[in-house]
Amino acid sequence: MRERVRAAGRRLGLIVAGFAAVALAASFWTAPGPRLALIAVAAAVALLLILFTTARLGRSLGHAAEAAAGIAGRIATDPVLPSLEAGRTGLDEFDAVLASTVALRQANDALIEGEAGARLTPVSRVAEAIVGGGIAAVLTEPCGRIALNTAPAAILRKLAAGSDEVALPHGPRFLVNRQELSDGATLTLLTDITALKRRERGLDKRISRLNAALDTLSLGFLLYDAEDRLLVVNRRYHEIYRLPAGTVRPGLSTRDVLRINILAGHHPDFSEAELLAGIKEMRAADAAPSQIQHLADGRIVAVEMQPIAGGGFVALYEDVTERWNAETRIAYMARHDTVTDLPNRLLLRERIEGAITLARREAGFAVLCLDLDNFKQVNDTLGHGVGDELLRAVAHRLRACLREVDTVARLGGDEFAIIQAAVEAPEEAATLAQRILHVISAPYALTHHSVTVGVSIGIALAPRDGLEPDRLMQCADVALYRAKGDGRGTFRFFEAEMDARLQARRSLELDLRAAFEARAFDLHYQPIYDLGRERICGFEALLRWTHPTRGRVSPAEFVPLAEEIGLIVPLGEWVLHRACREAANWPDELKVAVNVSAVQFTSAGLIETVRAALAESGLAPRRLELEITESVLLVNGSATMAILHGLRALGVRISMDDFGTGYSSLSYLRSFPFDKMKVDQSFIRDLTVDQGSGFIVRAVISLASSLGMTTTAEGVETEEQLARLREEGCDEVQGYLFSPPVPASVLPSLLETWNGLACRAA
Repeated sequence: MRERVRAAGRRLGLIVAGFAAVALAASFWTAPGPRLALIAVAAAVALLLILFTTARLGRSLGHAAEAAAGIAGRIATDPVLPSLEAGRTGLDEFDAVLASTVALRQANDALIEGEAGARLTPVSRVAEAIVGGGIAAVLTEPCGRIALNTAPAAILRKLAAGSDEVALPHGPRFLVNRQELSDGATLTLLTDITALKRRERGLDKRISRLNAALDTLSLGFLLYDAEDRLLVVNRRYHEIYRLPAGTVRPGLSTRDVLRINILAGHHPDFSEAELLAGIKEMRAADAAPSQIQHLADGRIVAVEMQPIAGGGFVALYEDVTERWNAETRIAYMARHDTVTDLPNRLLLRERIEGAITLARREAGFAVLCLDLDNFKQVNDTLGHGVGDELLRAVAHRLRACLREVDTVARLGGDEFAIIQAAVEAPEEAATLAQRILHVISAPYALTHHSVTVGVSIGIALAPRDGLEPDRLMQCADVALYRAKGDGRGTFRFFEAEMDARLQARRSLELDLRAAFEARAFDLHYQPIYDLGRERICGFEALLRWTHPTRGRVSPAEFVPLAEEIGLIVPLGEWVLHRACREAANWPDELKVAVNVSAVQFTSAGLIETVRAALAESGLAPRRLELEITESVLLVNGSATMAILHGLRALGVRISMDDFGTGYSSLSYLRSFPFDKMKVDQSFIRDLTVDQGSGFIVRAVISLASSLGMTTTAEGVETEEQLARLREEGCDEVQGYLFSPPVPASVLPSLLETWNGLACRAA
């Protein structure tokens, strides 16, 4: 009997669970009509099944009761009892009594359980199942009386408000579903949604943090689904495109977002179809990682689109205006000169390459190399600020001489280059060069100074002289070198023989550098004869270079080259140290004269070099005579004077060499007290001819005597010249009449010949 009751209970539980599931599913139905109909049908079916199950259970309980009554009657009339009363007891009789008693008790237990099961009404069993399933139910009769309630009492007061959700203070939260039954009663089901709400709150927090993170991004962010519908947009996107907040919102299509930007005026040069096509290209698999948008207000936006798994894509937007402008400026500066804003060598080469491409199909072009004359003096005397201002003025004038198709570039220093396009004949390039010579040589009225410079120009023609950038620049530079050698202030076209001379010069330069590294130079000495004492008073040290294949190379050939390539400073130091060491072995009354280049005076270490040479050799400072030319005084006069006074403080003598051949100025003689003045051999050569230079020599000797200076005449080769110099009162002479420059090993014999002394030099 117990098993039958349990089986009935399980069937009722399944019926109630099925009804609860249908009711819960109907609670999420959006339309109220179908939802109520579904609940009513489910309730009716559940009630029918409950009635059927309880009826079967009742019949089973009735049969059990009848069986129990029969067993009780049989026990009452059983013959065992009289036998017990008569005292007939035994093992068999006892077993029979025990079995009857057990059967009676089992029947009684079954009856009790059946009655208890009968007291649990179907409604009670439904309520118990609902409560166990997390759903509370309230059945309210038409009169308002609550017939069934499995919900907490505190909720009943909240149900009266008619809200769709109710919650207990600090307790569970329920979703309310009301269903009107056919008899007018109301069935209210309350679903516990506490865990669901808890999950929703956690999700809301995560979404809030995500939105906050997106809004703090420096990039605009759009997320589209597979249908091209916007899912997410952040605040920065509105800021980049300067749209009111909320203008672009989830749910919009790609076309809608694009139209908003078009209406905002960001893309005036493109149609909607063109912009959509651009977006489609960016989303392609082989598209560039990012593209650039130039907005109407001048700002630059970098756009990057990336597909996502499951369809859709992410679009990122970055305002790169400042970075774009900085990179553009850097790229511009990489190809332009910072002083004149002209193209530099890099851009000039690119333009030449472009001109070469055109020259192969169309007309040729010319490359002009320009070098300003006397710019270095302006820069050194007036300062780099004035020099830069002059360069900008020159650049402005050069631009005015050219057409829009031509190019002018600054190569560096005072060097410029021009590409003259579409040149049919050399006369066109010559016309431009002549115009530049005239325009550039006009005076410049700068901010605080008025200066004048000239220009020398070398011209190469393409394709005649070549069709390679380096070759054309080389040819124009060779022609420029020729123009400067021909007196400056002119122009020259490249010629083949110019290249040969240039190659010879470059070969000489390489040999000169190799000779310096190998110390392949030597010093020769020419005696200086004292006319008053009639004896040699010293020697002038002269640099000599004997090349293995060239033979003896003239100092007039390699010394200017050494000055030009910057080798004269270390070479001059070597000469000074060598001359002092050898002179230290001469008799004390003999002095040594050493020439100092103007380039050496630009070195701040000249004074220290002289001091070190004297200290190393032990030569007395009074025996060292430094010879400088007038050109030294033209370069940075104040600094040169300071160096001269520093040398004088060491105790050495200072001579002005080749007086009268350069930019002579009596102010130099007044500003610094030279010890000696040397008359150039060009004046001595014509000293004895009629209408010669005798009056100039006389004037120089007289001037030097008045200033307390010794006078030395160079290049004395005849007795007539010597006699005339004696008459004019010259103090010292030197030249081939006495001896050509000779090695140090020959000096003892010279001294024996002219001084009668048996001494030798090292």
